Amino acid sequence: MESHTSVVLSLYRHGVTRENQEKIYIGWTDVPVAEEGIDLLMKTKANRPEAERVISSDLKRCVQSADYLFPEEKKIYHKGLREIHFGDWEGKKADELSKRKDFATWLEDPENMRPENGESFEEFSTRIQESWEMIREWCFQDGVKKIAIVSHGGPIRQLLTLLAPAEKPFWEWKPLHGQGITLYWQDAEAFRRGERCTSLSAVPIMEKENG
Repeated sequence: MESHTSVVLSLYRHGVTRENQEKIYIGWTDVPVAEEGIDLLMKTKANRPEAERVISSDLKRCVQSADYLFPEEKKIYHKGLREIHFGDWEGKKADELSKRKDFATWLEDPENMRPENGESFEEFSTRIQESWEMIREWCFQDGVKKIAIVSHGGPIRQLLTLLAPAEKPFWEWKPLHGQGITLYWQDAEAFRRGERCTSLSAVPIMEKENG
């Protein structure tokens, strides 16, 4: 990859699931995309940037979303791009968990409180950063200039915290189900060094035409 070559990275959050709609915690729980999620993914697909390499979380909702967004492209599945593991809270509704003292503490201080038998925020952040460093170097070495990652809300927030041109706290990023954000680097060497991108923009949603 020549140093003057620009790099484009698009980050997509998987399509919404029934569990998302019902406010059920599903970090590593393997569930499919809901019908409503498929419809929005198809609108996003109509206007998304091209990708030479598509890398997805290995969980079903991301695998399916990657197939809808990139039906013709080969996909690579990476466990490191999974959502944070919610441990004993997996599969439970927020209303149900609200009675637990540890859940209330986590809501107040999620960066320092670990879900029971789950993953701490520090472990999650380290996992995402290490996965990204591997993907970045791999793409640079292979001369890949157009990259797409299909993942979950947490990993995308973490990647934006690391890579966005302006620094913002993790919780201020609001990636939307079935939609994407594209990051641009003017210089591939800056990309390889792990520097923040030059600019970013939302992937526009193409509304369906009549009928």
